[in-house]
Amino acid sequence: ITTTLYPIIIPKLQWWKWSGIDQPGGERGHWGWIPRYCLKGGEWDKAWRDSIRMLTVLCRDPEDPKRILGESTIQFMAHNQESTDAASGDMHIIVHDEPPMLAMWRESEARTMRVGGRLIVAMTWPDDPSIPVDWLNDEVYEPGIRGERDHAWFEMYTSDNPNLDQKAVASQAADWSTETKNVRLYGKSLRFSNRVHPLFTDQTQHWCFTCGRPEHAGENADAHGIEDKFRCTSCGGPHVAEFNHVREFEVSTRWPAIWLLDPHPRKPHMFLWVQVDPSDDLWVIAEGLNDGDPVEVKKHCDRVERELVLEVALRLIDPNMGLSPSSTKRERTWQLEFEEASLPTNLADDGEVGRKTLNTYLAPDLGRWQPRIHVHPRCKTLIHQMKRYVWADYKLASERAQLQVPRDKDDDFPSLLKYLMNSNPSFGMLHGIAQVIDRRRGGRPKALNSRQDRNRLAR
Repeated sequence: ITTTLYPIIIPKLQWWKWSGIDQPGGERGHWGWIPRYCLKGGEWDKAWRDSIRMLTVLCRDPEDPKRILGESTIQFMAHNQESTDAASGDMHIIVHDEPPMLAMWRESEARTMRVGGRLIVAMTWPDDPSIPVDWLNDEVYEPGIRGERDHAWFEMYTSDNPNLDQKAVASQAADWSTETKNVRLYGKSLRFSNRVHPLFTDQTQHWCFTCGRPEHAGENADAHGIEDKFRCTSCGGPHVAEFNHVREFEVSTRWPAIWLLDPHPRKPHMFLWVQVDPSDDLWVIAEGLNDGDPVEVKKHCDRVERELVLEVALRLIDPNMGLSPSSTKRERTWQLEFEEASLPTNLADDGEVGRKTLNTYLAPDLGRWQPRIHVHPRCKTLIHQMKRYVWADYKLASERAQLQVPRDKDDDFPSLLKYLMNSNPSFGMLHGIAQVIDRRRGGRPKALNSRQDRNRLAR
């Protein structure tokens, strides 16, 4: 605390101290933020108690500055203190400089809740992905950017800071990698930089087709249309597109669908519905989690497929779990259990190529000016897992030459998308399957729900 508080923070509060790159009084900088007439006794030495690092300021009526409404105290505490040291008192505002530990954040919530106070964290995301800030991502960042639970999140770019020498900033940034620039200049997180599918995003980003990767972009003053609306800050090129994989869209009643299933003996069965459009782009329209037996899953599927008016042309099951004994009858496999519940499935292809193929679908396509896979916001678990599905961390430096293996955590829905990619879905093939029908319920086509039907079409 002594290496930060006294040389950096306190001078920004003292009215006679100047902070900035210009000479005192210049445009790029500021004087101390607390006016002299707001200090108790009118002097810093009278308002500041160094033994407890506490500053007392006068709260004056903004309509009548001569009228003092009361006093406020600001206490500066160490970032690395134990949470138990903060386990008392009521605070109207608690500000954390850089991410605190979860225990301290919880204590801060308790200290502010009784007086309707506010919690603020001013931070740069750690550039070490191993630092545990998952809780901050889940509880503060994501609710903040969505405006949920009275949270708000503001991103301030170093490149927009008027108090810095931007020529020096640009010179240094030219030597940095894209990942370092995203953290140091634009406030992006590296926590999940080892994601299996790093391009997936539920926040609007920019893709530079010249650089072939996500880049920060600014408005192009010379734009003549959507294809040159932005300009890449790295290469200066105008071929930049906005992209976001999560978006609202209407479900088509004319596009064939694929249903993918990952059965589980000890947690809910998980499944997805994906439609394929005439351009062979993919639209993830719904997800399902059901902890019942296959019959209950069948009822769940019937309800969703009836409400969305879906034509399911193909049903795929996780080949590993599909051939494993079910929890109800150990001598029978999950695939057989679901087939007897009128949900016959084919074993999916578990090949690793599906992950690479999915990454190509996640990248914006130059001809379409958008990604080739889209996810409806209702698929909340899929979105959550795609953002947290990571490669297993290496524990020894000698292991870095080994083939990477994804962690088992949060792998359910990403694995289903891998199976989807391995099936080489195309509108023509699936639409043809859907037309081999058994008409029922007023002429509605029935998908191929038996192995015989699918084998007959294949022949």
